[in-house]
Amino acid sequence: MAVIELDHVTKSYKSRGRRTLANDDVSLHVDEGEVFGLFGHNGAGKTTIVNQLLGLLKPDSGSIVIDGQDIVKNRNLGRYLCSVQPQSKTPLGELTPRSVTRVMGQLRGISPEEVDRRTTELFEKLDITQWADVQGTKLSGGVLRLTGFCMAAVAPGRAVILDEPTNDVDPVRRRYLWSAIRDLTKDGTAVVVVTHSIREAENTVDTMAVLNEGKVLKQGNARQIRGEAAGNRMKLEAVAKATEDRFEKPGWGEGLKISDGELTLTFERELASEALKWAAEQRDRGLLAEYSLTEITLEDMYIELVGSRGAVEGAQR
Repeated sequence: MAVIELDHVTKSYKSRGRRTLANDDVSLHVDEGEVFGLFGHNGAGKTTIVNQLLGLLKPDSGSIVIDGQDIVKNRNLGRYLCSVQPQSKTPLGELTPRSVTRVMGQLRGISPEEVDRRTTELFEKLDITQWADVQGTKLSGGVLRLTGFCMAAVAPGRAVILDEPTNDVDPVRRRYLWSAIRDLTKDGTAVVVVTHSIREAENTVDTMAVLNEGKVLKQGNARQIRGEAAGNRMKLEAVAKATEDRFEKPGWGEGLKISDGELTLTFERELASEALKWAAEQRDRGLLAEYSLTEITLEDMYIELVGSRGAVEGAQR
């Protein structure tokens, strides 16, 4: 059963006499108990979708339904049916993570006893109990980010929207966070993860959509899409100690590129031994440092779809 349904949603902005499409005929469905990944670089239109789900913006055309309720006709329902972790950091001031999480739970209508139980459970899951009663002004950006997640998760609505939830979070607690995100779906809650960190999210999301310039380029079952992207291919990743013109692409390689000091070479899976041999030779020549063979990922698929435009930092739409 679909919890979130966007059908043919279009939203534009007018600035300096020009109209820009932030969302261009977007249709997305998120089922109960599902983690949905909304992927795209800055300016792709992700935040505009979030703001329409919450009723903060009204689409120019199209329909938005959450748990059977028409959000376009009654925009206040969006904030009632969805709990959200915004992209910005949570400004606690002198309040503590425990106190703000409790307040949020009580505002969303659960009992004080249940609020305390859920707060303790979340803090332990994310390993931030030691900071639970520390004033916000003394906390790191990562702990503030995790507190924002707890505020959204302590009493989730029919849907939880997480906008860049792992920003500023250390690698260890990122793993705890992705596990906690999956836990949210156990009672049928739908979770929307909005991010450009596809590599982190791909092992958690069930379905996904890739946005670019307001349009949906690809969507569907994440596992199937990853399989389609990979086909029979793998890739060699290595730290490059020389520029791309120093390398000669082997005849069996599909593509060789160097970006930010990292070499990537794709090839057919049955040629893995050839790839390892080639990498060892390049290391012996002093052209490569450490290297590894990995599977083709959703991030690779994303880069193929949007190209270098995905790396461009733009204004949030």
